[in-house]
Amino acid sequence: MGRKALVLALGAVGLAGALTAAAFIAPNRAAAATPAYVPADAATIVAHVPPRDPREVAERQALAAAPDRVELAVELARADIQRARALSDPRYLGRAQATLARWWRDKLPPPDVLLLRATIEQSLHDFDAARADLDQLIAVRPDDAQAHLTRAVVATVRADYAAARESCNAVARLAPPIVAAACKAPLDAMGGHVADAYQALARTLQQRTTPALRAWATTTLAELAIQRGDDAAAAVHLRDILAFDPDDAYARAALADVLIAEHDPAAASALCKGFEQIDNLLVRRAIAEHAAHGPEAAALAKLMHDRIAAAAERGDRVHQREEAMFVLDVENEPARALSIARPNWQVQKELADARLLVRAAVAAGDRDAASPVLAWAKTNGITDAWLDAQIARLR
Repeated sequence: MGRKALVLALGAVGLAGALTAAAFIAPNRAAAATPAYVPADAATIVAHVPPRDPREVAERQALAAAPDRVELAVELARADIQRARALSDPRYLGRAQATLARWWRDKLPPPDVLLLRATIEQSLHDFDAARADLDQLIAVRPDDAQAHLTRAVVATVRADYAAARESCNAVARLAPPIVAAACKAPLDAMGGHVADAYQALARTLQQRTTPALRAWATTTLAELAIQRGDDAAAAVHLRDILAFDPDDAYARAALADVLIAEHDPAAASALCKGFEQIDNLLVRRAIAEHAAHGPEAAALAKLMHDRIAAAAERGDRVHQREEAMFVLDVENEPARALSIARPNWQVQKELADARLLVRAAVAAGDRDAASPVLAWAKTNGITDAWLDAQIARLR
């Protein structure tokens, strides 16, 4: 997913979201996994892993000794979800799920477990399950601002804008003004009031708030700037976020997209250099280096192929959006990119997904393939500078 959901107890969790995890596999493509690598020498270093936190080790030992300690399991699972967001590594979502295994299949687990289960489901694009868990949680704990906000994001991704607005109204009662404004603004923008939504959120950002909340809301402001066609303002906002948190992979990826759109792929490649361990940034660097005819273009393309093959071998089906981008912009196979973008649109309906499907349809010479986006835009009164121009051309 493109937009980050603020999860108040977890910090900013990518939705893409969480989101906004980075495994790549098209459902209609057979996995072309590369042979497993077996080191010839036992001394060969295969990967560097971060040192384990002694406190976390002690907590996991305590949980193993007393597996019913739900508060400890929740704390450990939250930490792994945060790592999954920061590193775009879905394996940490699996660790979080394993930590919650004692309650995972319960119809009504403890509320905190229910929230984390929904967060993991959302991150893995199981939006129907996430929505069901969030609805259940809100019925049990109606004043949970975090649950309402996450529900708003899930509903928006699924194009259920009435439910998303209902949740944002609840957030307005329960959370600080900046959270309520950032929840409401994208819905107003999608409904044809992007300029007003941008200005309203910008005014709210002038109020005092925490640096983390300001950075999160500024991400939404940057997305609204892109939606209104002001890439220069979006770049300023995204650079402000990275000045606060250089490790914000979501903001770095969004800024790379802006630079590529502004025909500065060399700058986009430089922005992502050194972050190739994060798949969302690797794919953008591969695209940028290819567009710039950079010296690392071939090596980065091969690395992306290996990542895609590894994801296919695991059976991961998250983030078809990025794979379609790679196939379209690096491999120059618009028909295959379209075959990936179509099922991606069935799963999530954000502006980035709409733009991608239209772009792939035009490149493939299949204008009919863009018809679902045209119908969605017309039905919901969607306003987006780039999409509006493309739709006008298609019509």
